[in-house]
Amino acid sequence: MNRFAIFIALIVLNFALVAPTRAQLRPPSTPLVVHDPYFSVWSATDNLTDSETKHWTGASQPMAGLVRVDGNVYRFMGNAPASVPAMQQVSKVLTPTRTIYEFEKGGIRLTLTFFTPALAGDLAILSRPVTYISWDVKSMDSGTHAVSVYLDCSSLMAVNTAFEQVVWSRAKVGETELLSVGSVEQKVLGVSGDDLRINWGHFYLAAPDAANERLAAVNGREARNKFFTSGTLPDADVLDMPAAPRSGAPVLAAA
Repeated sequence: MNRFAIFIALIVLNFALVAPTRAQLRPPSTPLVVHDPYFSVWSATDNLTDSETKHWTGASQPMAGLVRVDGNVYRFMGNAPASVPAMQQVSKVLTPTRTIYEFEKGGIRLTLTFFTPALAGDLAILSRPVTYISWDVKSMDSGTHAVSVYLDCSSLMAVNTAFEQVVWSRAKVGETELLSVGSVEQKVLGVSGDDLRINWGHFYLAAPDAANERLAAVNGREARNKFFTSGTLPDADVLDMPAAPRSGAPVLAAA
């Protein structure tokens, strides 16, 4: 069994989401990355590939997921690119700290886990605004398969509207590679109301430093096309900043 892992974070306050126990359940919306009302990403359809992921208010906050199996590419998260066939979702399980999907296609089973360590017995961990995403891959036909995984997160994760300007950067902390994106204005608690997304602080995509992992701040369509054709990411980050998600801001991508 092979495992791919990554985590995403935003520097804001955190609260515990109480989810149903491990029982048969059809939730009206499925929690993926859930920390507080400003930073909260959900899947509003039964299948993770039937729609783009959204903020709880219904605003678009897309995360796209692709898997490459022996040169063939399939979708496991999001409805784009529509030309890429979706994996068959065979199960979905919710626990108080995890949402677990299972998919099958191309002779493999892919288990996708969103884990938010909202542990009430440890306040330091409870207040940590981090969600871990992991992929476990298992052969279903006793064969050997070459498998790689792609994930991208829209810069809409860091702003209230698609018209707000953002800047982005990369860094390395210890052995961990990071990409970040945040609004230019950084007006902390500058607006009030219910129909709001976070537009202060920074959204991070991070991955362990390994020879077979790469992060890039790149055009989303170009990144997906490059992964589709070659299993890699574009060679260079987009550097023309600031930019708004509606007009040129990149996605944060990992492969």
